Amino acid sequence: MGKKTVALIIVLLVVLAPVSYVLYGYSGFSKVLNPGKPKGESNYVVLYSGGQFYILTPAQYKTIQRPLPPGSKVFNVTLKSYITGSPAVDLNLTLRSPYDRFVIVLGSPNVQDCKSNPSLYPGICQFRTAAVTEVSALVSSLFSINYYLKAKEMGYDNASAKEYAYEQTQLRHDVAYLSFWTKFEIGRGALGNEKVLTVLLIGPAEGAKCNCIYAPRKGLLVIEGTTDETLRAEIVLIEHIIGFQWPSGKNPELVTATG
Repeated sequence: MGKKTVALIIVLLVVLAPVSYVLYGYSGFSKVLNPGKPKGESNYVVLYSGGQFYILTPAQYKTIQRPLPPGSKVFNVTLKSYITGSPAVDLNLTLRSPYDRFVIVLGSPNVQDCKSNPSLYPGICQFRTAAVTEVSALVSSLFSINYYLKAKEMGYDNASAKEYAYEQTQLRHDVAYLSFWTKFEIGRGALGNEKVLTVLLIGPAEGAKCNCIYAPRKGLLVIEGTTDETLRAEIVLIEHIIGFQWPSGKNPELVTATG
């Protein structure tokens, strides 16, 4: 083998190896949105009526008196489990476990149009903004609880522990858009793992195919809705499933969960 051939092979390896690695990570992202057959499923109906959300099973929804009040909206949502076989356990395990930091993936770069030119956004900015605000506040609250408890263990008083938890949450909180690089980072496991909680919003702008919530692996939560309004309702469902309650006056909308 000649020196030129050897040199060419070395150059190809140097160039192609990194490219192959990036493509491998990027291709891994598709498995996040298509994780296969779940170990378990639960179906819910989220009913918005009279300014409140109600969480119902399909059987409970059938007993609701018809017609529904004007302005009512119904969202059918499926929770899928790929970790334990129980969607509720998966949700609690994913959201309540301690992490070093957390990242909220707000959606495709098109979501930024909601700030500059809403008419260009392929969805409804009002509801995407509400979904982003709600999920960010929810995850921040859950994240801070673990650091509050850590501060108490270190001997902090209540006020100092709250301040410590707030500061740590702010330092360890990132947002991202679903760019090529973000997909690569999720695909290769750098985002969405036991150290970095990652919550991914998939709506109409991202080509959502179902109204579903699932954690394909520990540390990664996918909230997928075919409309931005559905995304907002799904976050309310998550709060209900994990037993999260907002302090009085903190939630932008009154949420009532039954069932």
